[in-house]
Amino acid sequence: MDSHQEPVRNARSSERIVLHCSIVLASGIQVGEGRVLDMSRSGCLMESSVPLKVGDNLQLRLSLPEPEPSMRVSRAVVRWAQGLRFGVEFIGMEEKDRVRFSRFVTLQGDPWARTHD
Repeated sequence: MDSHQEPVRNARSSERIVLHCSIVLASGIQVGEGRVLDMSRSGCLMESSVPLKVGDNLQLRLSLPEPEPSMRVSRAVVRWAQGLRFGVEFIGMEEKDRVRFSRFVTLQGDPWARTHD
């Protein structure tokens, strides 16, 4: 285990995977960019220079690694904020995106779940 890893909060409802990808976010009239540091089926840890506070509602567009197309989260809520880092819970996502996203997270977290031709 890497001694430089940061502790992960204990109040997790699902396992998190380390994943770095860019994100576009909108909160009210503010629009900005950021990056995802890790994610789970229910949310993500992100970093952005857009000032956010607990309870803010967001719309997100995640740029997942190739070959995955970007994914839209129609509603997310900031659950905690510390400096430029935020814990975000995904609240609203189209069902087809939710299924695809759940599969993506599973495959990233469990390489044995991948199928090879």
